[in-house]
Amino acid sequence: MPTLNLPRWLLALFLALTVFPAAAAGPADLADNPEADALTEALVRRRLAADDLVNFHRIEVQVSDGVVSLRGTARTRQTRDAVLREVGKVSGVVSVLDKIEVEPTP
Repeated sequence: MPTLNLPRWLLALFLALTVFPAAAAGPADLADNPEADALTEALVRRRLAADDLVNFHRIEVQVSDGVVSLRGTARTRQTRDAVLREVGKVSGVVSVLDKIEVEPTP
């Protein structure tokens, strides 16, 4: 049976935690970070400004603790659903709060 080499094990643990600091921080630590919310908001805005989502420019974005609140209007239910899907894919998004209204058809 192999013996435990404590100094080698501690060195490996120290290196793992310094090389991968995100592993040391839990999801709750990341969600409480206002800088993480600002980054998530910027990424969501960038995604909404992309060429294939250019029709969704009337949507306001707010992020708090990784929860993205979307307000505004969309032309159709399908466009609203597409926005919700795409925003949900953005890194840092914990959940999406949908307050997007669908414009009535004339």
